[in-house]
Amino acid sequence: MVHAFNAVLFYLLGLTPFSILNVLSTVFYGVILQTFKKSTDVYVIFTYFEIITFSFVSELFAGGAFCYIFYVVGMISVVFYLLPPKKRMKHIFQGIGIIYAIAIYLVYMKQICIFPEYAPIVEACKGKIGFMNLGITLFTLFYISNLYFFEMNAARETLTYCSNHDLMTGLFNRRFFEHIMQRNKTENENEYTIAIFDIDDFKKVNDTYGHQAGDSVLKTVSKILGEGWREDYVTVRWGGEEFILYMPQTGENEAYDYLENLCDKIRASTVEYGDHKIKVTVTVGMCTGNDLTDYENIIRQADDKLYYGKRNGKNQVVK
Repeated sequence: MVHAFNAVLFYLLGLTPFSILNVLSTVFYGVILQTFKKSTDVYVIFTYFEIITFSFVSELFAGGAFCYIFYVVGMISVVFYLLPPKKRMKHIFQGIGIIYAIAIYLVYMKQICIFPEYAPIVEACKGKIGFMNLGITLFTLFYISNLYFFEMNAARETLTYCSNHDLMTGLFNRRFFEHIMQRNKTENENEYTIAIFDIDDFKKVNDTYGHQAGDSVLKTVSKILGEGWREDYVTVRWGGEEFILYMPQTGENEAYDYLENLCDKIRASTVEYGDHKIKVTVTVGMCTGNDLTDYENIIRQADDKLYYGKRNGKNQVVK
């Protein structure tokens, strides 16, 4: 867009060589976009070399009067961000850009000009053209720097999510659960309940239908467990086919009714995998406590009750 605009601008100013140069650059971009639209890295490299070469040739035309050195200095910074870290060649590209910048500076100092016959027009408009080039460079740097911070924030949020969640199910992971329980140890807690879920005969599902079917079962159960009535409940993938549900401010009877309702929902669900319809049940062990500093003991008691339920029929809540 800049080159197309400049092509018209310089034509109107009577600077024909500059207009032709910008037309050629516009055509160049059109060809590169069509040829390498699926290869961003290659497109960036071609763009970078076009900009610094165009800037150098333009200053040869103008005797260094149009401040195209701003483009080169800006691109030396921009190319480092635009190319991914795996591209070690970007340091070489920056070095080439520095050489171009020095060359443009020498053109300015030596007042080298290929078309001296256009010197009066260049002299008359060099201030405005130079200011326009400075503005374009500053806008580019501002845009790229904000894009960088946006991507850094997005990457930080993704990293935080990945460190706190199980990526398959989307539930919180064991690390996050232990972190919040350690953090909450100093808080007063009237009653809380911790329940441990285990999918019944999960190994049989994997052996019969394959691990992808097992993954589908895990996702279905996770979705049901995660769609709780209370927003303050914390659902965790504890490991393998085991899940933990932390229910603050919840006594034994209320927790038992809630867990029975969850188990009913899981029993009523059907996991469809290919032509197969898989029925799923869970066994749950639960324990209620009054002191968060003792939550690890509560987990052990809930785990003992879970295994009692597994040995005595499965598909039940044991309190």
